[in-house]
Amino acid sequence: MNQKFAIFDIDKTVIHTDSMFRFLKYGIRKKPSTAPIILKVVLHSVLYKLRLLDAEKAKSAYFHAMRHMDDADLKHFYETELKPAIFPDAMKEMQRKKSEGYHVLLVTASPDAYMRYFAELPCVDTVIATKLSVRNGRFTSMIEGNNCKGEEKVNRIQQYLNERQLTIDYAASCAYSDSLSDLPMFGLVKHKYLINHKSAQGCEGLTWNR
Repeated sequence: MNQKFAIFDIDKTVIHTDSMFRFLKYGIRKKPSTAPIILKVVLHSVLYKLRLLDAEKAKSAYFHAMRHMDDADLKHFYETELKPAIFPDAMKEMQRKKSEGYHVLLVTASPDAYMRYFAELPCVDTVIATKLSVRNGRFTSMIEGNNCKGEEKVNRIQQYLNERQLTIDYAASCAYSDSLSDLPMFGLVKHKYLINHKSAQGCEGLTWNR
């Protein structure tokens, strides 16, 4: 079935912050003895910038606290740190698109462990996120498969479409992101919007205030 889609990145697009940094700080507050992990985060970030470490391993340091958290903790993180950070303009846009019959899809490189809760918003149909491995019923800090960024977002969206026998109505669909790293995702739709950036690469700039 041909369906019109509204596709949104989450970090600094739907919310005004970076959820990974928020989670890192949240984890340290919850368990202060894990504070030295900051040194590992810095090291992994430098190695990633130097292309000496892949994204999956670099990001895993940010999620060190996962091993100490259950679903209730992760839900609390979403409710207290992420949901309040939603741009009012983003919420209005998602609600408007949903009311107009769009399939509202959130696609993020951040982990499903806490991003999945955005699917509880009535205006959101599905969240596609980076997968973390699960051990003994709890999420670990290790990424399972590929980091959901760039071309991988397109791969994951296509998998989602195939599973539901859907196709994107290119001419009617739209996508929103704060970053040109999402150009592959923008290629799936005609209407492309850069959040809090000037127009670039065929994308229209939109300003969303906190």
